[in-house]
Amino acid sequence: MKRRDLWLVVALAAELLGCAARAPQKPAGLPGEAFWVGNRKGGAFVVLGPKDREGWRVKIFDDHSGASRAEGLFTLRGLARAEISAEDVVAYDGHALHLADGALLAPKPTP
Repeated sequence: MKRRDLWLVVALAAELLGCAARAPQKPAGLPGEAFWVGNRKGGAFVVLGPKDREGWRVKIFDDHSGASRAEGLFTLRGLARAEISAEDVVAYDGHALHLADGALLAPKPTP
């Protein structure tokens, strides 16, 4: 199985598992547009900002405390796309957001 196909299978499995999980109550102070990504073991609240020419502004918060876990410019690794919506995001691995099509939205490397 090709690596890309394997990621697609993993992403789809994560999405199916995520359907069974219920989002925890949003911690106080998080933006209204924050959405939860996770499974029964845990997850994170995510805010996807608009796309600019370099990528997307992303904020990721702890799903229990609301503390910031990551913030900054994230770039797409995988299939090109003009937009990413909450429905496209199926998992957060502590570093990158996994999308349903197998692509990743990961922090832009610093030079």
